[in-house]
Amino acid sequence: MGKIKQLDLNLINQIAAGEVIERPSSVVKELVENSIDAGASKIEIDISNECRNIRVADDGFGISPDDIELAFAPHATSKIATQDDLWNISTLGFRGEALASIISVSKVTCTSRTQDAEVGTKVECRDSKVKKSPAGCSVGTIMEIEDLFYNTPVRLKFLKSDRSEYSNIIELLQNIAISHPEVSIILKNERAVSLKTSGSADLQTVLAEVYSDDMLSQLKEIKKTDELSHLSIKGFASLPSFTRSNKKAIYLFVNGRVVKCPVLLKAISFSYEELIPRGKHPFVVINLDIPKDELDVNVHPTKREIRYRNGNQVFNFVHSAIKQAIESYSRPVYTQKDDYSPSASFSHQDEEQRVDFASFKEQIRYTPKFYKPLEAEFVQQNIEIPAAQEDFQDDLPSDYRIIGQLKNTYILIETKDGLRLIDQHIAHERYLYEELLEQKEISSQLLLVSPSIEIAPSERALLEEHIDVLQKYGYKIEFSSENEAVFRKLPQVVANDSHKEIMQDLIKSLDGSIDKIGNDILISTACHAAIKANEPLSFAQMNDLIKKWLTTKNPTTCPHGRIIAHDIDIATIAGFFGRSK
Repeated sequence: MGKIKQLDLNLINQIAAGEVIERPSSVVKELVENSIDAGASKIEIDISNECRNIRVADDGFGISPDDIELAFAPHATSKIATQDDLWNISTLGFRGEALASIISVSKVTCTSRTQDAEVGTKVECRDSKVKKSPAGCSVGTIMEIEDLFYNTPVRLKFLKSDRSEYSNIIELLQNIAISHPEVSIILKNERAVSLKTSGSADLQTVLAEVYSDDMLSQLKEIKKTDELSHLSIKGFASLPSFTRSNKKAIYLFVNGRVVKCPVLLKAISFSYEELIPRGKHPFVVINLDIPKDELDVNVHPTKREIRYRNGNQVFNFVHSAIKQAIESYSRPVYTQKDDYSPSASFSHQDEEQRVDFASFKEQIRYTPKFYKPLEAEFVQQNIEIPAAQEDFQDDLPSDYRIIGQLKNTYILIETKDGLRLIDQHIAHERYLYEELLEQKEISSQLLLVSPSIEIAPSERALLEEHIDVLQKYGYKIEFSSENEAVFRKLPQVVANDSHKEIMQDLIKSLDGSIDKIGNDILISTACHAAIKANEPLSFAQMNDLIKKWLTTKNPTTCPHGRIIAHDIDIATIAGFFGRSK
């Protein structure tokens, strides 16, 4: 007897589903993209039962009664008919695989009506079998998914927590909402609204709805068209001063489709090169319009990976558009040649930007009036100090002499080889970070009154998922409403810092790899606890800070990787004045 057998339809569909339907967000993606392809202006998504029940309702043009059964058959689609169509795809769906895959791993009920139909049609799908009946409904389509992966226990076993899966859904729908601002997207979890956009067709409005109005002030508009190549790009890019700790805030769309594109990512990276610290990433939203015959979207069935006929042309176009948007950002007169060298060389930019040494001298503080202790509790005190800095230098290396402070930010030290500039904030940050690493338990302060902080739905999901980790490191957070959070407990070292900024940085820390979260929280805590730039220091404070910094295990960089000290050797300084040495 032969060993080769014909597989039944449901098993064939389940095999296909392994590639199409990986998790709940995969189902949401396919159904919402189908709704957009159906011309919907409003889409409501309801999630329940630990993300295994999904309801997507739209006001699109619906499915004809004659087509509705065929819609759930494998390789059946309204979006392509010929081979030529395959290379000119402008729709979003999975080209005939998605619905057949979904009904093989869940219980599906679809109710739909077209504009010209008097009544709607209802189909119930179980184990790839479809049953049709008439039903009353409005124009559009309602897809109801129940017990996702009920018949594939292995796939169900490998799902993450419902919070994590829901966070993936939020992230997905944020992408879709931003790429299609003309469509109103409403997401609910157990009837609580997590995301809501108005469908205004205005990208700025959608970004404010997804994130906040405050963020818009940090963005520069990208808008450029090349008539010769028929390339066009629109979007927004953040100022170099506004960064994230990962690439999740980079939204890439090509012809309105969410894509993973190394060419676009490289163009963004090059645009911000030398403008932002290593390990940081900008907030960027770009939608590239390109002729359909200039790219291939069939690299992968999900159509998120694409290839360009002329990748270099696309790279240069996108790179120049982003650079043009952020070109007003001012760079310092002197630039560091090697980001990872403890000693940096400096060079003149041009004749007009020569250093004014008279004003340079005036900017150095020699006689601070107030003493502000560098201990973690930082309390402003009016304490007189002696004028002679030598009284505070007995514990420093013999070749160190504190000169003063530049711009209330940099400590200037004379060394045997020349001049050393130390950034007071990042030097203190390094010391505090290593102190926190050594502590078994972080001292916290309870807060009876705390300001409410506006957060996005995806940020709330992230905070809820890591609530125990946050408490371990001294943070207790409560949610005063669906989109607002408050601190009820903070580490003592940061209790007096901006709660909003602390929250933003904590969210950045959580939105990374799981094995780095704890360390990133400590880095964030140290950063907020450290003395800030633009704060005047007494010689006693400068002496105390330098002593502490020199005891650290890694005095070269702060935990973010920024260089703490820069040296200008005596030969370089002599060269400014035409001296040989």
